[in-house]
Amino acid sequence: MNITKLILTGVFALVAVVSQAETCCEKAKAAGKDCSHPCCVKAKADGKVCEKCNPPKAQ
Repeated sequence: MNITKLILTGVFALVAVVSQAETCCEKAKAAGKDCSHPCCVKAKADGKVCEKCNPPKAQ
């Protein structure tokens, strides 16, 4: 029984970490909207992506 609780806790922790990894723009896009952060709106108007909210991903 304790093993089951440990496994479930680990799974929920993993899901929480993965869901926090999304940027504000990714969350807005998933909801079918545009990001409303002022820095993102300005960057989009300039044809760019806000690097403050969307840092380059390491490869």
